[in-house]
Amino acid sequence: MDILKFKDANCKNCYKCIRECPVKAIEFKKGQAQIIRDDCLLCGRCVLVCPQNAKESRSDLGQVKALLKSGRRVIVSMAPSFIAEFPAHSIADMRAALQKLGVHEVEETAIGASIVKKEYERILQEDAPKVLISSCCHSVVKLIQDYHADALPYLAKVLTPMQAHGRLIKEKEPEAAVVFIGPCISKKQEVEESDCVDIALTFEELHQWLEEEQVEIPSGTQDDEKFRARYFPITGGIIDSMDQQESYRYVSVDGIEECREVLEQVAEGNLDGYFIEMSACSGSCIHGPAMRRHAGGKLVARAKVQEYGTDDKDYPVAQPAQIARDIKAEVQSVSMPGEKEIKRILEKMGKANPEKELNCGACGYPTCRDKAIAVYFGKADIEMCLPYMRDRAESLSDQIINSTPNAIMAMDSHLIVQQVNQAACELFEVEDSSAIKGRYIGEILPATDFVRVLDEKQDMVDVKMYFAKYDKYVQKSIIYDDENGILVVVMQDITKQQEEAERLGAIKYETVKVADKVIEKQMRIVQEIASLLGETTADTKIALTKLKSAILEETK
Repeated sequence: MDILKFKDANCKNCYKCIRECPVKAIEFKKGQAQIIRDDCLLCGRCVLVCPQNAKESRSDLGQVKALLKSGRRVIVSMAPSFIAEFPAHSIADMRAALQKLGVHEVEETAIGASIVKKEYERILQEDAPKVLISSCCHSVVKLIQDYHADALPYLAKVLTPMQAHGRLIKEKEPEAAVVFIGPCISKKQEVEESDCVDIALTFEELHQWLEEEQVEIPSGTQDDEKFRARYFPITGGIIDSMDQQESYRYVSVDGIEECREVLEQVAEGNLDGYFIEMSACSGSCIHGPAMRRHAGGKLVARAKVQEYGTDDKDYPVAQPAQIARDIKAEVQSVSMPGEKEIKRILEKMGKANPEKELNCGACGYPTCRDKAIAVYFGKADIEMCLPYMRDRAESLSDQIINSTPNAIMAMDSHLIVQQVNQAACELFEVEDSSAIKGRYIGEILPATDFVRVLDEKQDMVDVKMYFAKYDKYVQKSIIYDDENGILVVVMQDITKQQEEAERLGAIKYETVKVADKVIEKQMRIVQEIASLLGETTADTKIALTKLKSAILEETK
């Protein structure tokens, strides 16, 4: 299983993980971010920054439980940063809690750190390399292997504290299973690549385990002895634990961006005579991706580590016979796109000239060219460019609005016109929208209805009006958008329809007048006939009224 993965359902196209990934080991396809496993440093920054919790690391807790259930002896190597993560005051407190979970023994990984720092001291004194870079952080080692192979000769070919401690335990108890617990996600991959440790858990997994079994960590035991290798999890902690050589300068660097900058300087030969302590996490291990963020942050965590350690005492442990390891470059050869191909992709992104390259970083890449290269390699989609998508949406919106025969205007809450389509320009007989934009609506149309809609927050729909200024009839609807504080008026020019209706009305009126004259004449004739027949006047009037109504009805 992948150590890091994304939950498909939760990714919301924010590109925050890509922005934060220092080596852009994330590709975006079909609206979903995916980790590029071979490129990933497992620094865990994408896990920390994801606002949707769409990233998760693999849990190996089930494997540890299976080991315990099998009856195999399990020994835990506990990273020294535990003192900043849990309420324990000593390794004895952690041992007491984990033994309740079934673990047989708990030791400090700082024992391995003491072995490693002594080997660093030996290399500097006996081998005297131009530059020596610490090799404790697996993410830094992978960074050098994958992206800065020129600096690989200066990386200390020494086991990590986890590996050194695991090897020491295996030498004492060959049948035991060694489980490392610490703040790193990358240690899971380191375990897969070595034979010193069987399983790596994160502090988060340990929290989960303790909560499931309802085990609390005691916090009453104080260690009688303190050791300086416990400083390893803080920035500068490796250096503080070492006996330093006067012929070297000792510097600490944390954060991948800072590490990359220093690695470039090392490769160029600008840092001869340096021992460089490197950590992928800003603040080093006490700020690892599996550390919970407690009140006080890195400052309080650092103080706890410093109080737990000491400046001048090492663990009384002998150096193992085998402490070195082989670290090879893993740089993948890729063929970069040419300028013509990059330009073609930029044009597709709406970047036809350098002025269009905003380099805003909204897509997660520092420049538009970097984004174009990512598109070339299939890591990114053109649609990830937010300015491009905005311009495209605005263009489409303008096209739709301008293609409608109805006049449309949008106003802000002060009734100042913000947008006008072509039909509105034609209705008000102006050449372009600049003659209307930015003006108060009352200068163009009677403002009474607009003020009423704004005050009452009630739309006005299909109201017929005559604008004497323009000698035009319109059917007007005013819509109020409370959320965005805008009014939109849609007007249909019905002047021709109104003129046609008035013409037909006039024809109907004249027809009625002619019909009325005919009816009056017929009434007189009928009255004469009725008189001759002897009918009463009242009966005649009723009959004639009915006749008139019938004739008028037929003229409609």
